[in-house]
Amino acid sequence: MSPEQLLLIAREFCALYNVRISNFSALVAASAAAHARIEGLPVHGSPRAAAHAVGEVLSKVEALSGHNREFAALCERVFLALAQD
Repeated sequence: MSPEQLLLIAREFCALYNVRISNFSALVAASAAAHARIEGLPVHGSPRAAAHAVGEVLSKVEALSGHNREFAALCERVFLALAQD
């Protein structure tokens, strides 16, 4: 998932939960974690592992003013759904 896709999800989530984006870098970090490569090789062996990385980063590096665990779980599910398409 690109940072822009995470931003779209965050905006919708914020509207539903009456919170705001407080750390745009967290969205970029979550995207980078999902697509990480070392020496050209993917860090994650499966889409599920990459989705988990998105959720883990967003749980630890809070992107929103509240409800970050719920947001992280949502992004993890959306990432996995997109990866399976």
